[in-house]
Amino acid sequence: MEMTKNSCSREIVVGWHDCDIKGDFRPYAFLNHTQEIAGEHANILGFGYNDLIKENHVWVLSRIMVRYLTHPGWCDRLTLKTWHKGMLSLFGLRDFVMYDESGQRAIVATSSWLIMNTQTRKIDRSTVFSSAAYMESTNRDNNAIEEPCGRIKRIPEMEYVRTHTVLCSDIDFLGHTNNAKYIEWITDSLGLQFLKEHRVAEFQVNFNAETRFGDKIDIYKKETASSQTGCTLYFEGRRGEETVFESRFSFTPCLP
Repeated sequence: MEMTKNSCSREIVVGWHDCDIKGDFRPYAFLNHTQEIAGEHANILGFGYNDLIKENHVWVLSRIMVRYLTHPGWCDRLTLKTWHKGMLSLFGLRDFVMYDESGQRAIVATSSWLIMNTQTRKIDRSTVFSSAAYMESTNRDNNAIEEPCGRIKRIPEMEYVRTHTVLCSDIDFLGHTNNAKYIEWITDSLGLQFLKEHRVAEFQVNFNAETRFGDKIDIYKKETASSQTGCTLYFEGRRGEETVFESRFSFTPCLP
């Protein structure tokens, strides 16, 4: 772990469990690593889980956009770097860059976080954003991705794919589905042959509502663009009539 005034970095070796059927670094694994380093960095700065939970507050991921510039694989040695960019409305902004061994950017991401009250399960405005530690460590002008991670526009006439029942393995110690699990649900909705033939170029997720053990989530998808150079698929998870997540995935075909 390396710290500067405005950022935090850690070394990662891509493990067997981090890889998909092609040996590529899974989107699910990337989100797991980003949430770990985000939590570590916030704790070091004095506004992480250990500090917020004293007032029944926790950070929750609301939106993230991830762009693959290359595709790291098994046993690759990577460096993951993060920094936060201050506040926008109720959101705390945080970016990530994953570097390969040569120092080139491999994966970049920008994210928006909210602070949730663990008692009411509602979004709360916190004094964190006005604290000296938060203000002094803000790196507002450094962007991993220039455009902000906005709201995904709902796509009409989506096709039902399957229903996922939220399992014990989906739940984290906050009592709800961990954010990375939504990516796993989407991946499981693609099919093995599709995953063999395609690589993720970019994905974006909006997390709209908590899901809990036993919830039945209907997953829908729609392809909105397709060509020889790739395709774009939209996904939506619904609990009854309520949309709990929306996502956009862009893929490129694997070269023969």
